[in-house]
Amino acid sequence: MLRRCGFAVLVVSFVIAARPMAAAENALDAISSDAGVVVRLKNPQATIEKVADLVNEIVPGVGEQVRAQADGIGLAISNPTLAGVDKQSDWWVAVYPRGGEQEPQLVFVIPASDLKGMKAGLGESFKFVEHGKFGVYTEDSDAADKTAALLKGNGKSIAPLIDKDSLVVFDKGDISVFIHVKRLATVYKDRLTETRERITQALENAPAELPGTPGLNPKAIADVLGQLLTVLMQGLDDTQSCTIAAMISKEGLAFEDLVRVASNSTTDKLLQKSPPNALGTLASLPAGGLGYFGLHGDLTELAQWGMKMSAAFLGDNEQSAKELQGVLADLQKLKYGVIASSFGLGAVDEGALRTATITEVSEPSKLRDLSQKLFKAMGTIQSGAMKQTYAIKPDAEKSGQNSVDVLTVTMELGDAAGPEAAMMERFLKTLYGPEGAVTRMTYLKDRAVQANGGGKMALEKVLAALEKKTDTIGSAAPYEEARKRLSDKSNLLVLFDLPGFLSKAIELVVDSGALPIPINVEGVRSLDIKPSFLGFSLATEPEGLRVKTSIPVEQAQGVAKIVMTVMAQLNGGQ
Repeated sequence: MLRRCGFAVLVVSFVIAARPMAAAENALDAISSDAGVVVRLKNPQATIEKVADLVNEIVPGVGEQVRAQADGIGLAISNPTLAGVDKQSDWWVAVYPRGGEQEPQLVFVIPASDLKGMKAGLGESFKFVEHGKFGVYTEDSDAADKTAALLKGNGKSIAPLIDKDSLVVFDKGDISVFIHVKRLATVYKDRLTETRERITQALENAPAELPGTPGLNPKAIADVLGQLLTVLMQGLDDTQSCTIAAMISKEGLAFEDLVRVASNSTTDKLLQKSPPNALGTLASLPAGGLGYFGLHGDLTELAQWGMKMSAAFLGDNEQSAKELQGVLADLQKLKYGVIASSFGLGAVDEGALRTATITEVSEPSKLRDLSQKLFKAMGTIQSGAMKQTYAIKPDAEKSGQNSVDVLTVTMELGDAAGPEAAMMERFLKTLYGPEGAVTRMTYLKDRAVQANGGGKMALEKVLAALEKKTDTIGSAAPYEEARKRLSDKSNLLVLFDLPGFLSKAIELVVDSGALPIPINVEGVRSLDIKPSFLGFSLATEPEGLRVKTSIPVEQAQGVAKIVMTVMAQLNGGQ
């Protein structure tokens, strides 16, 4: 499956909906079940006002430009002058796939204030049919004949194929898209089969085309990628539809996607093995991070792929590969709950990267033992010009009463790295600091805790947050606001502060001297940016997968302020 809809179907961003009331149901009557995509723009005049209001919130005054150019939307419905068009009722467009290299057919179902005026404004190249208050038109003869037949009662409308839950999602947006995946897969079956065969052939040829790559087992890598391809193609075969709705307001943008798969299909059964979770552990991480990540589900398949891929990077070292596979197999037997992580950036001289992870696990002591064996088995891994050496020191430190294992990963670039080696080494030093890539791990009663970067204090901060001795992200208003806009329970949840990341990244680039750019970091730091998070959640449900994305206006405002400030500095303050 494609895109944010879970296994991602081809469509990305132009989405808005509303459960068709009487007039909208009539519009669907003019769209055949042969359509591959149905797009609706809800009340264009009101939607344009929403866009203008939102843009004004981000950059005051620019919304007026949106209003001034609003009539240009007529180009989207092949009626540049908007002759006879009702701009206060919903507009519909149906896309009919034709297969092969042929362009899809477009049929427009547009409400009219003057049907005769609309027909005259379109010109002779369009075939035009009246349907109640709608003008139904297309430049394609086949599509015109199909639509005319449908309106006479010959054929089936697409309306019954949009199930109740998908219709509810469709109803929420200001722009909505219904993707008839099953129809698209049928029409483009030959191309999909050809693409599948081409990729499969490339994977089969990979071992012969990549002989002697240091530290790699091309055949093993190709086998893993082949299995992943099989799962993705199975997902596409099982998918019935994908509905996408986009909502616009002064508060920001929100998207909701719903993928529908066939009941009791292979994909449906796989999804139902991973019920969604409230991901409460995420709230226990320390406040102040730039990003937060929560995961819950049956990770068996993922673990198996990881096991095979890791072994593939051990190349011809069969003994190490065997040991690694054994450890990973034992790790797979443990029962895991929620995995929660945070991400941040620190100062250049201390190493920029900061991550922390809390993993709920049934037997932390066993996880510790297996982790130590894992890193010993990995030893040294050669990947092209990069050589990574893993060294684990059990009980290397103490954090209160907790014993801490310390993992150090040393990265070396060989001669094959060429002239880019110095640049890469400087990047790694900026990323990890003088201590290098060090991860500290400790194991509690029912969970494992680890921190990368930031020295010993970083781990102590996570432990203090778990004991509620320091501020947690769960008690922060931006976190609470972001969670309200997403699913209560999910399998995957991501929160990210884009303006905060950009501001910190600019500071790191300037302080590191990597690029000689004339930016005053203090000017960026002093910007009044309200804390907020972009949000993304993905949740399984019977016969489907639901995705929500939230982009609050504060995120857009923050990015705009940073961009305008940096551009003004680069242009000498103008």
